[in-house]
Amino acid sequence: MDTKDFKTLFQARALLDHLHGMNPGYDIEIIQPKKCWPDIEKRKSPAVMDIIRQQHEVSKEGFGNDIGFEAIVHRNRDADLWIHIMDENGKLIGFSINEGYKVEDQSINYFRITVFYKNIQKQGIYPLLNELKVAIIPADIYLVRTQNPIVYKYFTQMCRQKGLRVSPTATHIDPAALDIARQLIPGVDESSVQRSLLMGEALKGTPKPSAEYAPIWDRMDIYNGDVVVILGYPE
Repeated sequence: MDTKDFKTLFQARALLDHLHGMNPGYDIEIIQPKKCWPDIEKRKSPAVMDIIRQQHEVSKEGFGNDIGFEAIVHRNRDADLWIHIMDENGKLIGFSINEGYKVEDQSINYFRITVFYKNIQKQGIYPLLNELKVAIIPADIYLVRTQNPIVYKYFTQMCRQKGLRVSPTATHIDPAALDIARQLIPGVDESSVQRSLLMGEALKGTPKPSAEYAPIWDRMDIYNGDVVVILGYPE
């Protein structure tokens, strides 16, 4: 399917309908960077760098912190999918980056980063955007890193709706899931945590986890830059 046809997907229409309910001028842009710029892994053209700069500006506003321009460049090192949310003036106000991998005989959709401007946060966009990501990059396994318990809630909800197991949970960390995670993130420890990945708390005022998820967050220190690595994987 060509990039221009992705907006005809049911999941894209559902996301657009939701955004139009917020503001009729909102739109989405779906880009496969490696197809648009075949040399992107070796060279970032001026057009690519301009997009990354826009993504960085969104991350600063959305997080309320600056995780650094190089952090956004790094998350675009192997990007297979950009989904951009645009306002009525065509300005970038939200974005996500995903990567697709094949590990042995299993495909992995790696959710690299998702950030929205504050004025569109907590309005039901994230679950719909996730559905579009997995429609465009179908996979056996979904993987995400986060400090945010809201991400954990909706990411794991999607995984379970698709019949996938989830690790970690409050009571269990699956060694098989750790093995899969370490194929892409060698530094994942036995708690399914990557230590000191960030300079500290990415999202200023990170929500506190509910009692249901608190044991997961007790295993890490987000103020030290720790992130939990979450997998959805087949039974």
